[in-house]
Order: sequence, then structure tokens, then C-alpha cells
Amino acid sequence: MRKRTLNKSIRDEKGQALILVLILMLVGGLIIAPLLAYMSTGIKVGKEVFEERMYGQYAADSGVEDALYRIKRDDPALPEEWQGVWNKDAYDTPFTYSIPQLNGNDVGVTIQPQWALEGLEAPPLGMTPHADIVIVGDTIGTAGDNGLYQISINYDLSIGELKIHRVGAWLPGGFSYMPGMSNLEAAPGADYYCVPEVNLYRGGEVITWNFSPPYPSFEDLPGSGTKRIVTFEFTPKGTPVSAFSWVVSKRNDIYLSWDVDIKTYQITSQAEDVDSGKSIGVEAYAVKNEMRELGSTISGDYRAIGATLMIEGSGHGYNPDGIRYELLNESDATVSDIPDNAQVEAAYLYWSAWLASSSAEQILFLDDCSNFNNWIPDADWELYPLRSPWEFRGHHSGSESNRYLTMSDSIDLSSCSPGAAIVSWKQDEGGSLEGTDRLYFAFSKDGGINWGDDIEAFRNDNPPSSFSHTIPDEYLTENFRMRFYLYGFSGTGEYAYIDKIKISVSLETIADTSAIFKINNTQVYFDGGGEPTVGNEEITASEWSILENQPGEYSYACYLDVTELVKEYSNTGGGENHTGNGTYTVGDVYGDTDNEWSYAAWSLIIIYSSPETKGHQLYLYDDFTYVDNDETLEFPISGFLVPEPIEGEENAAKLTCFVGEGDDCYNGDYLKFNGTALSDGKSTSNVWNSWSYGLAQDGIDIDTFDVTWSSGLLEPGDTSAQVTMPTQTDSWNLVYIILSFRSEITTSGTITYLYIGGG
Repeated sequence: MRKRTLNKSIRDEKGQALILVLILMLVGGLIIAPLLAYMSTGIKVGKEVFEERMYGQYAADSGVEDALYRIKRDDPALPEEWQGVWNKDAYDTPFTYSIPQLNGNDVGVTIQPQWALEGLEAPPLGMTPHADIVIVGDTIGTAGDNGLYQISINYDLSIGELKIHRVGAWLPGGFSYMPGMSNLEAAPGADYYCVPEVNLYRGGEVITWNFSPPYPSFEDLPGSGTKRIVTFEFTPKGTPVSAFSWVVSKRNDIYLSWDVDIKTYQITSQAEDVDSGKSIGVEAYAVKNEMRELGSTISGDYRAIGATLMIEGSGHGYNPDGIRYELLNESDATVSDIPDNAQVEAAYLYWSAWLASSSAEQILFLDDCSNFNNWIPDADWELYPLRSPWEFRGHHSGSESNRYLTMSDSIDLSSCSPGAAIVSWKQDEGGSLEGTDRLYFAFSKDGGINWGDDIEAFRNDNPPSSFSHTIPDEYLTENFRMRFYLYGFSGTGEYAYIDKIKISVSLETIADTSAIFKINNTQVYFDGGGEPTVGNEEITASEWSILENQPGEYSYACYLDVTELVKEYSNTGGGENHTGNGTYTVGDVYGDTDNEWSYAAWSLIIIYSSPETKGHQLYLYDDFTYVDNDETLEFPISGFLVPEPIEGEENAAKLTCFVGEGDDCYNGDYLKFNGTALSDGKSTSNVWNSWSYGLAQDGIDIDTFDVTWSSGLLEPGDTSAQVTMPTQTDSWNLVYIILSFRSEITTSGTITYLYIGGG
């Protein structure tokens, strides 16, 4: 009975379900068509809205890219007020233009110059940096796995005391300051010791060293003369091309100055849909590096010429060592291939020679480092008998107080003329050092009661073997002392070696700091007011250096900026501009003869700009350096950007070296670019052979080396390179090395990017 009743109930429910299904089908048939139509319309509208916004974003992005291109290429349409160092007129002159029908959008673009320190400092009057303080920031190499940035602060001490309130630097996004790795933190207790604050700004990092009262003076900072140097390490190793730096002083009349070769632009791009009228905008900031004196990208290049002033002479028979017996009164060289539409940007003259006599040298202190009779060594220092035969050797372990090597007795320097006293020594290192391994030294004027700033002698591997430093005038007292300080040097096998420490009176009396200079056979010089003048007066070096090559034997090098003379008296081109072409003569330079070490010569570097010449990045190193047997000089270079080669172009880079005292009889001296030896036109394994391609007579090396595209040593997109100068038997003096890289004028791209609207 129950079974039959249950089956009947199921049959009844099935009938009810059928009726419900029929009703739902009827209702669905009535509404599904309009529902599907509504859904189709919604999908279509959503797709159109999305595409409209996407096309608007693309159009606005294109506006930013177009603005970057105009900035990068120095579009002639850009305002004249933007040329040179920016002042208030530049900041008050935006550039606005439009790009019609881009992805169905009309795009309006505004490029607005921005003060680099906007939001960081209170602007000075006119937002123009003070001319008495010149700030230059640049990546100068690497320190281990980190990059190394340098802030150079230049100030004329004759203007008066300058108290420093703040030093600052900005790194773009992707780069970070390495805590504790600045030279302002390297010497706790120094007047300039300061730990920086690090904050975020425009997508990057701001590092500021804020000094406390009584504030250090400019002279307290690390450095010498009119230049003070702040260095710090950053990560990752690379080149933050848009980085910049600045300094704030406590003087109202000289308040603020910054790195003027950095220019910041705000770019606003607004895209408006032609049909709907809806718009979307993009705001971006970009930074551009502009020309500075060397280390900059210019539409120009350089020429380096020169000649020997000492030759072998006649009547001396077989001369296998290339000894030079005859000193010339003068010699000349000609440059004729600078483009006619070029303009001279800079011209630097160098002359150098060897001196056998040391009669003008007065030695005030001499230590052969065979004992510690003149020194108080802390635990890090020991006598090392295996190399000289005796040297001082330092390696750190234990407490910080172990790091010092201090002169035990005072020396009377009170009779020395200002700038006349020089301290020098031989130095070397052992082990695999990093940028954190450094040798410092410092001076005291009161017998060691108070000490001046620590000064860096070397860091990392391959220090110069001969080191000298002019003792500042304030330390020329009757109670002079000095000391050495080890920074780092705690790793296994890491040592600093010091030998032959000497304090002597300046050798300027025997270095020939004057010379005759002629342009196109007319003698020229600077008058008392520094104006270019024709006459029989000699020019005088503004800087000079002298090195002891061997005991009692010296070489010297002199330098003078002759830009205004070359601008005034060199050949004119197609217009009134002086191109730098012409015949140059230098004479009346003294050097000793009759010795294997003998040489005398001069060289002139002319840097020019020309619209016919593609952009180049120039680097000049002119610290006079003696390189002894089995030593190596290294130059890591960065900050350029290698472009794609243009049709017919052969060279990606070139470099010229002015080297004295190279000998043809000794092999094993090379110039290597990125590990490959280059040829001077005669040899790759004996480049310092007193022979130079194009020079009328042997006797000096003014060699130019080409880095061709076909060599593969530089590729498009490269931003760094390594120049290595090893030697074996031969020894020589480097006066300068100048390098020119094909490089694009670049912005860093955008440093911040923000969509500012849309609807």
C-alpha cells in the first residue's frame, strides 16, 4: 500500500515541475533578447571606454617622449633663455606646443624649467648659483663593489672665511648611499666629521651632511688649496648620470651654490580625445647633463700637438740608449684639421723636462725607515726588512688606537716660505685591497697637541709609488709634526708600506716655470691684467709639479691655461671665430742633457666645439706621475653613453698621452684599453719609446691611440671603460692623458612619472 502511494506522489510532483518549467521558458523568452542586447551594449561601451583611456595614455606618454627628444637634441625652437647657466628668466619661460591627432587625441605639452633644489633649499635671489663657489659632482670610479662619487667644492680663499652649513647630494632612483662610506665620516673627531641624513626625494635619495655650530670652515674640509673634496660610495656600481650636489654656507653674501651642469625639467603632457573631449594627463621630471669644462658631452673634440725640445744631436757616434745631448732653443708643431666653423672652447699648454741637479733642494728631514728612532709606532706598525731593505709596514688588528705612526720630535719649519715645504715618501701595498683600505696622513702645528684633517695618500690597489704633498702654510711653525693613519687594512695579507720619508724646501728655483709661446710665429703672453698681448714677454706657469725619479734626479711639469691666447691669435675659419688651427712654438725651456733620463718637450691640447662634429665626452687627467719599473697606472672611466655608429665613422674613442723619458731600448710598456694593447703606430709592446707619429723629431711621446668600432672594444650602450698603463723595465713620467668618447647628449630619462588626470 505504501509503495503505491509513494509512486503516485512522485508522479504528481513531476507534473507540477513541468508546469513551472514551461512558465520559466515563457518568461525567459520574453526577457532574454533585451537582456542580451543590454549585455552586448555594456561590453561594447566598456571596451570603448577602456580603449579610449588606453589611447589617451599612449598619446600622453608620446608627448613626454617627444619632450625628452627635444630636450636631448637641443631643439632650436626651445627658448634662448634656457641656454647657459639658468637664471630667473629661464625659470619664468616655459615652452608649450601641441601635437595634433595622435591616437585620436590632441596632445598639449609644456616643458617647464625647474630649479634643481626645489623643495630642498630656500632659493637665493634669482636662483643663480654664487660665482665665488663652484660645485662639480661626478662619478670618479669604483670602490670595491660600490660606485664612488666626488663633490668638488672650489672657493677663492682671498674672498674671506667661509663657514660650511650643509653639503648635499641627490642620487636618482636605483642608486643608494652606502652608510658610513663618506670621507666626512672617515675621521671621527675631525672638525668636519658628520654623519649624513638620507631621505627620499623625487624617486631617489637625498644625502645631506648638516654641520652643527660652530660649523667647520671651508679650509677644515678634506682637500687643499682652493679645492675641497667630499667623496662617498653608493650602490650598485654604475653611473648615476643625473646625480647633482650643492653646498650651503653661513655667509649671507655667499649663501648657496650647486652643480650648474645639471638641469631639471618638468614635463606636462595632456591628451584630449577629439570626439569625446575627455582628457588624461601625465606629469614627469627629467634631468639633463649639460656641458662643463671637460667631463662633458660636447659637439666637438680635441687636438693634441707638441714637439721635443731635446734631441740626440750629431757627432756622438753609436747611441743604443737614445741619450739626448742637445737642448733646442725652441720647436714648433702645426694643427690644420679643425673644422672651419669650429670655436675654441679651451686650450691647455704643458711643458716638461728632466733635471740632474738637486743643488737647490734643502732637505730638512730624511728617514730611510730602517728604525723607529724618529717615530712613535702604535701596535699596527712594524719594521719590515725584506724589500728596501727596510720599510715601515702597517696592518691593523686590535683597538683603533693601534692605527697611528707619529713623528716623535717636532721639526722647525718656521723659516720656510709659504708653499715651499714638501713632504714626500715612497709607498706600496700588499694583498688584495678594497676601497675601504686607505692610508691617511695629518699635520700638527703645535707639537702634536692638535691635529689637522686626515689627508688621503692612497686607497685600494696600485698606489703611485712616489707621493708628495705641499705642507700648508699654517703648519710652517717651529713645532711641526706629522703622523700616518691606517684606515681598513685588517684583512688577511693587507699591508701598507712606507719608505724614504723626506721633508724638503720647494724645488721651484730649478723648475723652469716660464717659457716662450708663439702662435703663427708671433710671440704672445698675458699682460698684468691677464689680457692676451703680443710682445717679447714670456708666459709663466700657473701650476707646476716636480718629482724625484731617482735619488738627486728630478723631472718637472708646468701647466698654463692659454685659452684666451689661442682664441685671440689662432687662425680664423669661415667666419670670425678662431678655430685653433695654426703653428705653435714653445721655447726657452730648461732641462739637463747627457743622461739616459734626459728629455724636454711641450704639448698643447685644444678643445673645440663644432656643429659638424658629433658629440664627444672628454676626460683629462693631468696629475704629474712618475711610474717606476714593474708598476701599473689604471684609469676607470664612466659617465659616457656610446651611441650607434654613424655611416662612415671609424672610431668610437681616442686618447692621447704626453709621456716623458720613455726609452726605445726597453720593451714591456703598454697602453691597454679594456684589456687590449693599442698601438702608437710603431709598437704595441713598447709604446713609450720617445717616438710619436707625426712629430718631426724623436725625443718624446705625444701618442694618440684610436679605439675603432671594428675592434669591438666599445659597443653601443657602453657606459664605462678601463685604461691600463703597465710597464716592466722602462720607467717614465705621465704629464697628461686625455680621452674622447663618442657619446650621446643624454637625459637620464624621467626621474618621476605620474598620471595626473583622466575621465
